[in-house]
Amino acid sequence: MVQIEAPNIQPRAKPFAEAVPAGVENIKARKQQVVRNALSSAAEKLFLARGFENVTVEEIALSAGVSRRTFFRYYESKEDVLVERFSQLGEDLLSELATRPVEEPALLAIRNALVPTMEASLVEPEIIRDTVRLLRETNALRRALLERRSRLEERIARLMIERIGSSSQDNTPMLLAFITRALMDTVFNAWYDHETDDIAGLVDELIGRLCGVVMAMPAEFRGAEN
Repeated sequence: MVQIEAPNIQPRAKPFAEAVPAGVENIKARKQQVVRNALSSAAEKLFLARGFENVTVEEIALSAGVSRRTFFRYYESKEDVLVERFSQLGEDLLSELATRPVEEPALLAIRNALVPTMEASLVEPEIIRDTVRLLRETNALRRALLERRSRLEERIARLMIERIGSSSQDNTPMLLAFITRALMDTVFNAWYDHETDDIAGLVDELIGRLCGVVMAMPAEFRGAEN
């Protein structure tokens, strides 16, 4: 009888993530998120109740149950607290845009990334309305938001360079990044002024108007079709 030797199977080493007890490496991150959420919630309530200019960092920290020093571990300024919500929206839009198929025309990709991002951001409409109102009323907040928007535009432009196969010498990616950011801001303002649940319809209407303005230009100014 022929004997078949059993294969010499070595025990597989556990990946590091499996070797570390579940949850241990995330405890600190969870605690940090609890503090960040507490500061954000406290700041929004104070801003809405008393006005942005009348609230201090110390009052936000006290209301959240932490020290002033702890506040500055999480935020650079009180402006930072409020614009963080819109900064996260920018991150979400960037992620959606990065997942769009390469074969989609640039403006269509922007549209298809913007619609789900805006729909997800408006699940708490009252908070968003109050935040937009504060942004409209407070110059310091608008300046803080514009700084972050500029950084977002640069990142979108880099993504567009890859999408359209352009170079850093071509202004098209930066133009598309500006259009993306302008559409996002315009959608927010249009939604605020004419509150609607049809975000896709709102985005499509704005893009349609943009295309109409472009098509109204003489052919020599529109450039060659891609």
